[in-house]
Amino acid sequence: MTNWFVYITGEEFLDHDGERIRKGDAGVGQCSMSPGIMECPHGVLYIITKEQLKKTMLALGTPHLTPRNIRRAIIAYYMGV
Repeated sequence: MTNWFVYITGEEFLDHDGERIRKGDAGVGQCSMSPGIMECPHGVLYIITKEQLKKTMLALGTPHLTPRNIRRAIIAYYMGV
């Protein structure tokens, strides 16, 4: 099962390569973790199923699978939009 995630940082920190990551930075991708919200080091991980992502993206009128649209859809799903 492939699910989708968005990870949003909650604080500024240096990553393993010494790059500064700013509060509010986000990354998206696929994972095999169960859907839900998880507290993680330096931020929060939001995970939804592929089906939930498709439905939410269509509801938002954003059919293209881009990092920006994935982030918007996952946040909208958890905000109840």
